[in-house]
Amino acid sequence: MQQPPPVKNKPPGRSGRPGAHPVLTGFGEALDLVRRHIRALPAERVPLERALQRTLAGPVSARVNSPTHDVSLKDGFAVRACDTSAAGAENPVTLRVGGSRFAGRLAEGEDGMEVAPGRAVRVTSGAVLPPGADAVVGNEYCEEAGSGVRVTDPATPGLNVLTQGTDIRAGQVLGRAGDVLTPGRLGWMAAAGVEEVPVFRLPRVALVATGDEVVAPGVPLKPGQLYASNLCTLAAWLGVFGVASATSVLPDRREVLLRELPSLLGAADALLTSGGAWGSERDLVLQVLDELGWRKVFHRVRLGPGKAVGFGLLDGKPVFCLPGGPPSNEMAFLQLALPGVLRMSGRQGSPFPAVEARLTQPVTGREADWTQIRRGRIEQDAEGILRVTPYRPASRLQSMALAECLIPLPEGVERLEAGDKVRVQILSHPGAFGAGCGPWDP
Repeated sequence: MQQPPPVKNKPPGRSGRPGAHPVLTGFGEALDLVRRHIRALPAERVPLERALQRTLAGPVSARVNSPTHDVSLKDGFAVRACDTSAAGAENPVTLRVGGSRFAGRLAEGEDGMEVAPGRAVRVTSGAVLPPGADAVVGNEYCEEAGSGVRVTDPATPGLNVLTQGTDIRAGQVLGRAGDVLTPGRLGWMAAAGVEEVPVFRLPRVALVATGDEVVAPGVPLKPGQLYASNLCTLAAWLGVFGVASATSVLPDRREVLLRELPSLLGAADALLTSGGAWGSERDLVLQVLDELGWRKVFHRVRLGPGKAVGFGLLDGKPVFCLPGGPPSNEMAFLQLALPGVLRMSGRQGSPFPAVEARLTQPVTGREADWTQIRRGRIEQDAEGILRVTPYRPASRLQSMALAECLIPLPEGVERLEAGDKVRVQILSHPGAFGAGCGPWDP
């Protein structure tokens, strides 16, 4: 990755643009402040069928062995391996069949069924191995003849047998606090006799759009008005991670905000506002939060887009003030608010997997002391190399809708060249934490 020359004659924290606010928090510092001020919610116990993508709040151990006994892996005949050592296609070994065993049950008299020398027991896949047997010969190497069976292939001890506790040992730790419960892990726990698990509670989030020009979808538009698309985007992203949200649209009136914001937060675990985040005389959200006595942690971050984002605590609950412009709104949410909300559910690190890809075109930032993020498209070429292309449609909403990944220019980097390797955040498969995919952090 090409490193830029040192930035000269520009005080840290200044954007370099006319009229820019002189002091802004660095993105890395802002993310660290979010992590330091947000804790996981209390734990609860839920059934396995409701635990998908939840985060464990404590260890989970196996209650039983799996399998609970030695079992057959095939339909065939349980034998003593030594009795079949001379078997072959031209000289089969004949064993006397002494009954049958089936998967999942022991019929009357089967408890005492034993494979004595020179004998065999008919078994199905999953059947408990009879005492005395140490191998199973598959049906394809057996030919029944009256009360006996001719074996045409020698067996070795353990052949086609799944021994007790091979998959799971009773008492084995299957998960620890912080582990995200995937389908495979849930199936593993079910096989171990686990019925319910301790997980951190999922947060409830209040989403509020402010502004006289903003209306809820479905309401007829008046001249100068627009639909609150930000709320739909934010609610959808939260839903991907199983987080419930409630949306509201409030007018730019101080008395309404003073009444409604505490009420909405009172019924939720976190509050996210959209619009009115810059802090000008017409932006009432921050003024109202100040009047309500919130503890402001930061406001304005060297993050492009998304710089106007603010974060603080009101009545001990997280409040994120997001910019109203859709690209800035979503980026501030994805990089700061979403990690904070998911931290309440016990998740750590970035919500998105990151992979290494090569740029197909240069990417240039506007200022080197900022963290800047571009939307992109990603594909795999004929050689299996991932290649990422900055996405620059004419419509900013189209860019948000069709972006598959995010291309970060970390603080200190002004330009990346075509062919450079970059670590991109994958958006097209949210919630996936595949092997080898590490989080991107500033």
